Amino acid sequence: MRLRLAAACAAALLTAACQTPQATISRLAAPLAADPPTLRTALPETPGLHPAVLIVPACDAPLVSSRAALYTRYAENLKAEGFAAGILAWPGSGAGDPSCNTIAPAKIASAILGAVKALQAQPGVDPRRLHLVGWGHGGRGVLEIVMADKRLTGLVSAIAVYPDCPKPEAWKTNVTLFLALGENDAVNPPADCRAWAEKSDGPAPIAITRYEDVGYGFDVAEAGDAAFAAYMTGTPLTFDASTEWQFGIDLLKFLRLKIDAGA
Repeated sequence: MRLRLAAACAAALLTAACQTPQATISRLAAPLAADPPTLRTALPETPGLHPAVLIVPACDAPLVSSRAALYTRYAENLKAEGFAAGILAWPGSGAGDPSCNTIAPAKIASAILGAVKALQAQPGVDPRRLHLVGWGHGGRGVLEIVMADKRLTGLVSAIAVYPDCPKPEAWKTNVTLFLALGENDAVNPPADCRAWAEKSDGPAPIAITRYEDVGYGFDVAEAGDAAFAAYMTGTPLTFDASTEWQFGIDLLKFLRLKIDAGA
């Protein structure tokens, strides 16, 4: 078992914890009334090639499904930081719980592969610098890609945010992984992901951040606003503004690490 935190990764994430939040303007919004297109993109307008980030939504509660405004905000923020972002509405991701969480992770992984090809083909996208970020059951699909025998071409790293991790069985990966977990997550307990991660035989490192005193949906700002109470159905969400801010910093620092994408 090789549960290792690369030195560069450790420095990047720990430095963020010492910073002070800056005032930001949250643009909250209700979920879309219908499922969005399979792939939505937010591409930088600056010249040159840009690293790509494929966003893979969760599916259970409306505020965190592929219809949620959450992922549009992430995509726009990534675009502003020089990344080419894509949002994948994988089949069933807008259905809501509990049915969507029964969708086989392999099917989500298959949808990810198709979206990756489409995103890498976009103008201004560097196909050799790809990152995957998945939430909830979408994160479970990302983990399928991470555990695959053959590394996805151009894949630099992967991030899974409060995912439902696989059963703890031996596995290997060449993809650097960041698990962002909520300490009090009763939906996808962090102990499950820790047990799974400990079964990794590397060679790539796994970074685990367990955010204190928060649970599932800690970054879903709409869940903290009474104006969106009508959408608070299904899986309970526990938004925390300071954790949302901290995770945003950790995400960008991780995406900017100098990691080899392999052959």
